[in-house]
Amino acid sequence: MEKAVITASDLCIGYRQGKQEKRIHEHLFFRLYPGELTCLLGANGTGKSTLLRTLAASQPALSGELLVQEKPLSAYSEKERSRTIGVVLTDKTQAGGLTVYELVALGRQPHTGFFGRLNKTDHSIIEEALEA
Repeated sequence: MEKAVITASDLCIGYRQGKQEKRIHEHLFFRLYPGELTCLLGANGTGKSTLLRTLAASQPALSGELLVQEKPLSAYSEKERSRTIGVVLTDKTQAGGLTVYELVALGRQPHTGFFGRLNKTDHSIIEEALEA
């Protein structure tokens, strides 16, 4: 059996407001495996986006354990997270004056060096993504 890419154990998601906690969901247990399609359904305001923000480390879990590739999410550096986790939300993206190519190229940013310059490999990956 393949190893789970994301594992949640007794996860509690929600918000901290000062010293108060607003718990949206508690005691979440799940495993997500590579190659599987997982659908997250629920009415407006039930915590779907909160869960996705927690999985993407944009919002901390209130408690519990969240593993990504068998490593605690909290142990990832910002650079490691940006290379490992990606989220595509349904909100309209404000791309300003960017071309489609430039917008797709932003996805390569975590893989570029200190100066953020794209190399031939990056350009090939961008072209492949645009053709898909």
